[in-house]
Amino acid sequence: MGTITAVTIFMHEIPHEIGDYAILIQAGYKRSSAIGLQLVTAIGALIGTAVGLYYGELEHATQLILPVTAGGFIYIATVSMIPELLEKTSSTVQTLLEIVAMMAGLGMMYWIALNE
Repeated sequence: MGTITAVTIFMHEIPHEIGDYAILIQAGYKRSSAIGLQLVTAIGALIGTAVGLYYGELEHATQLILPVTAGGFIYIATVSMIPELLEKTSSTVQTLLEIVAMMAGLGMMYWIALNE
């Protein structure tokens, strides 16, 4: 489970960080400032990893950490996606495709949880 999680996070984070960097550059940040901000978020991720590894040894900790983390990811995804889906500029087809993609992602996570 640890290897699958690490590979999944790696495959997600590389394009995510490149996208964040591009957004910062388009927002008017200098390259050095954008890289610095990305470094700050990377350090935050390392601190979170250290906390997870430290408390992950406790039996009850994983029962708390995993649901809170999953809930955080779902909250962030819905807070950033739902307003875009409800914009009037999007076509109905585009909105339906995005909802189907989101449901497919949730379905895959559910299938993985059932088969672990």
